[in-house]
Amino acid sequence: MLTKSKTNTTTVILKEALKLAREESGISQAELANAVCLKPWHIRELEEADTFQCFYSMEIKLQSAIKVGTYLGLTKDQFLGSTTG
Repeated sequence: MLTKSKTNTTTVILKEALKLAREESGISQAELANAVCLKPWHIRELEEADTFQCFYSMEIKLQSAIKVGTYLGLTKDQFLGSTTG
């Protein structure tokens, strides 16, 4: 009998891509935060941390990353990835 293994796919934020795009745009974390209605510490966490200490949940962090990535002119493929496990 064959059994199918269930794999979970998790979306991950490619933080280096967001940071690079911001730096190439020549704007600071504070300027970007102001432009997308977030706080500077939210931008810092998006660019540097794998946690969601500044966000209520990973879902909210993901939505914030989409807002930031879109503002920076990136496609989702450029700043979002996935892992299976």
